[in-house]
Amino acid sequence: MKRKVIITIIILISCLWVAVTINFNRPSSQQVQDETQSSQQPRPKFTDQQIGVLAGLAISPEWLKQNIAANQLVYGIVKPSDTVPAGVDDYSYLVAADDQDGTIIFFKAEGQTVIIKYTSQRNTKLKAKALTLSQLKKEFYQTRSQKREVDDYVAGLRTE
Repeated sequence: MKRKVIITIIILISCLWVAVTINFNRPSSQQVQDETQSSQQPRPKFTDQQIGVLAGLAISPEWLKQNIAANQLVYGIVKPSDTVPAGVDDYSYLVAADDQDGTIIFFKAEGQTVIIKYTSQRNTKLKAKALTLSQLKKEFYQTRSQKREVDDYVAGLRTE
């Protein structure tokens, strides 16, 4: 009987030793999470109107600024009843209310990427450009004054 107890204690101590050794050599899950989190950049959070203004600044900053100053810049979302070029059915857009030069900027955020399709100077053929939200943030929404400017432009948008 004494022998069985001693053997059982030795087996338990051996198992405990193996478990401690395995856990000691394995990296903790907290370290893995920290490394993963530090390698991922936080996704910039923007409203659709802010994305539109950032797209406008990237494509035609003077056009955007002039039309905002004249209270002529209209933000909208393409509706099924709208007559729009092919390929922009589920996009949002910016257009001048007076539409003197024919510029229209269509835009759509897909994950981290903003797809921008635009026409200018009565050219009906759409041009396309893809920029990341991080690129737009870095170029146009970095400093306090840039943020204030973009947010003021958003406040100046008219809606349909």
